[in-house]
Amino acid sequence: MTPKRVRTMDLEDPFVASFEGMCELLLVRHGEQQFRDNIPLGEALDAPLSDLGWRQARAVGERLKDARLGAVYCSPLQRAHNTAIEIAKHHGLEPVIDADLSEIDLWKNAPQDKGLLDLYSRDELVAVYREVAATRRHSAYPYCEDADAFRDRVVSAIDRVIAANIGQRVVVACHGGVINAYVGEVLGLATAMFFRPAHASTHRVRAKGDIR
Repeated sequence: MTPKRVRTMDLEDPFVASFEGMCELLLVRHGEQQFRDNIPLGEALDAPLSDLGWRQARAVGERLKDARLGAVYCSPLQRAHNTAIEIAKHHGLEPVIDADLSEIDLWKNAPQDKGLLDLYSRDELVAVYREVAATRRHSAYPYCEDADAFRDRVVSAIDRVIAANIGQRVVVACHGGVINAYVGEVLGLATAMFFRPAHASTHRVRAKGDIR
């Protein structure tokens, strides 16, 4: 039996002969990160790619190697930076690092040398995550950085990328929260996390003037 072919995004859209006057963004989530049980929060924020995450990063790099890319941008967090490197190397590019593309720090105001299980019982953590799932708002995390400020910095950062790359397709290797923040802004959604991007997934946004 022939395996079913999974359809992939057609980057060379026949309805768009060029990117003249516009910028096409490919928002790519990083590969899977490596956590360990009760990892200190300060380490968890910048957790490295797992073995699977490295394979995912290389796979998305291979997926995009024949795409017309003008630039690759990324968060400074190593899981996103290394994913960007795997994409950029096929195009002779160096990723441009922008701190404003960093993921939201859900536990910014908690002790960074502590793990979650040092701060909460497992039942208490379940209650936190249930509240987050019910509200779909980052503010449901008790120690979260300012969620509105996070969204503002992400939108500003990506709009700067667009302004600097009219006429080109660019990759932004970043995070699930960053992708939700920007696409949510484009769609006019108030919820912080309206979908969960898969690791190494690609999300396309086209920008022309004020139109997204």
